[in-house]
Amino acid sequence: MMGSSVPRSIVLMAVLVLLGGCSPQAPLPAQKPCMTAASLNTYGYNYLSRVAKLLREDKKNIESFEGFINAMKGTVDSYANMVKSSVYISNVVRFLPIPYAGEVSNTTKLISKTVLNLGGAASALNRYKKSSDAFLENFDKLSPNNASAADISKLAIYADTKLLADAKDLENALKEISSSTAMMAATTQSIADALDTTGGYVNQAKIYAGLSQPERDDKSTVVQNRNSINARMIQLNQKIASLEKSGQTHRYNIAKARIYSELALQIDSPSAK
Repeated sequence: MMGSSVPRSIVLMAVLVLLGGCSPQAPLPAQKPCMTAASLNTYGYNYLSRVAKLLREDKKNIESFEGFINAMKGTVDSYANMVKSSVYISNVVRFLPIPYAGEVSNTTKLISKTVLNLGGAASALNRYKKSSDAFLENFDKLSPNNASAADISKLAIYADTKLLADAKDLENALKEISSSTAMMAATTQSIADALDTTGGYVNQAKIYAGLSQPERDDKSTVVQNRNSINARMIQLNQKIASLEKSGQTHRYNIAKARIYSELALQIDSPSAK
């Protein structure tokens, strides 16, 4: 969610050509811009107000992320306990083909990776909440009638370089959780399949570990974990999609605010008079 990739100097030059006079003819006596610094400030402020409005609308959704991350930790803990509490299951896991080969070598590392990703997401969420609050606090200090180009530009730059960066970090952190959770889901499904069959992985476990058939509680626990992980995956993907959608809108509005405020600064500069 970083700022626009188009060089702003090019954008500014193009817009300044359009604003530099109402006629394309040259050379002519110097003309006043078709738009004043005040009108440009109004445009910049209005685009920042759209960012503020969306942030406030998303506030409840963002606050729910903390509860979701804690719920995900509970799901991972249940998964870890499932494997550790049953000797049968933990041995069956040893003979399962690891999903996404090369990324995770065993279930213990998979659990550790997911826990680490959850911690990273919690930190990213905290940073994004702070930058969102800081943006809203500073926006509320601006007046729509007399906000200076410098103040609008300063807040637009903050939004472009800090707010969007923190939002992107949170999105990436959630995607990391999605990746490792998908591996957990695949492994849990493999365990469930293994417990439902008399061949394959179960026979391997019986041969090498000397285990009997799984107990009914083992199968029930695996099914519960599988359903819980799959439900969390759906919620997680919905949250990622929501962040991506908000990010696209934020990028557009913030880029517009920066352009208008920087143009106003140039018009107000001594060299432009």
